[in-house]
Amino acid sequence: MNKLMTLWMAILLSSCGYAQDSMSVWEEDIDFYREKLVAGHIDIFHTISKAGFNEEIIRIKNDLPHKTENEILIDLMRLTRRVGDGHTSFPLWGQEQARFPVELKLFEKNLRVVGATAQHKDILGAKLISVNDVPASEIFSLLSEISPFSENEFSTAVRAASYLSNAGVLDGLGIVNSENEAKFVFDVQGEIREINFTSSRSLKFDERISHLNDVIFSAIKKIDNDLWYGASSDKKTIYVKFRRYTSISKMEHFAQSLLGFINENKSENLIIDLRDNYGGDFFVGLKLAQLLVLADTIKWKSGVYTLIDNVTFSAAMSNAAQFSQILNSKLVGAPTGAKPSGYQDMGQFRLPNSGLEVTFSKRLYHFKEDQRDALYPDVHIEVSIEDYINGYDRQLRWVLSDINGTRDGDNKALQRTGR
Repeated sequence: MNKLMTLWMAILLSSCGYAQDSMSVWEEDIDFYREKLVAGHIDIFHTISKAGFNEEIIRIKNDLPHKTENEILIDLMRLTRRVGDGHTSFPLWGQEQARFPVELKLFEKNLRVVGATAQHKDILGAKLISVNDVPASEIFSLLSEISPFSENEFSTAVRAASYLSNAGVLDGLGIVNSENEAKFVFDVQGEIREINFTSSRSLKFDERISHLNDVIFSAIKKIDNDLWYGASSDKKTIYVKFRRYTSISKMEHFAQSLLGFINENKSENLIIDLRDNYGGDFFVGLKLAQLLVLADTIKWKSGVYTLIDNVTFSAAMSNAAQFSQILNSKLVGAPTGAKPSGYQDMGQFRLPNSGLEVTFSKRLYHFKEDQRDALYPDVHIEVSIEDYINGYDRQLRWVLSDINGTRDGDNKALQRTGR
């Protein structure tokens, strides 16, 4: 009887999700997850209670016999999200993920295609209607509960949309029946189009639309394509593209060059672009500010601007807040995806069996005295899907118009920048 019972249990476990050895592997990973996360986080129970966290760990382990691997991953993503800060996440790093060939972004409650493989470039800008007959709004709501690196409504919108093409996540949520294929329905300029996508682990998103493709300035000094400075044709306005972080030594060399250029040309206006910047070491940004304050020809009362948006995360948000104080910079754009008072400095560890990485917050910073959910711009300018389709940088062009005293006079602003 015992042998029959053992065999029956093995068959049952295998059919429901995992055999006993796989369950043990996941139990070990989950125990390791709990131990390292609690030990590493500066204050892991700042939002979720200790009892609630432990109860959820027990529930996940008890449900292992009835769950597929993707469903287990969803459970861990959801629990990690409940910790309640953007640097504590379960982002599925460490495994090659199957994806469907589109990238999406939320515009006014509609998910739009902003990236695609060359084969599907004709649906750029299209509105997603459904996946396997599940409405896009319902999918977005489900993703919002689990999306990593989400700290407020703005970063949640960005992150949830980015995970919508992840085949394993959609499978774990029960939206698709297989990681291999799914039916996507789009509204393409009023035409309803149904496409059966096949997923891949090696996609190249060669086709993209973005308002940031609006080439107004060209680089004079480059560290790389994400960190450089340029100037208007009369060299009175300086533009710094600061989209990714570098080392503090490279930033010092870059900032010295920038300071020399400003002093030589008696430049008056400064634009620092921190949009689409996921963060890094905010001391690197402070090094930039340390050199820039030595530029006496800049109009420090009214001539400094910092561009921010929903993808200004982590250290980029911190530097934006610091620049508003140190450089008297006017913040222009959209609210940041991170809180100015909250948990930062990301640590991480790898689960011993699955190889998946988990991130956590090591420090608590207060860059603003208030407890607002984001760093809000002084001048709020939203961009639209039409701006993306046309490559029109509404936010940067507003700054140029403000500098030239034209506000609505884009043509004059463009003349001053040499276009």
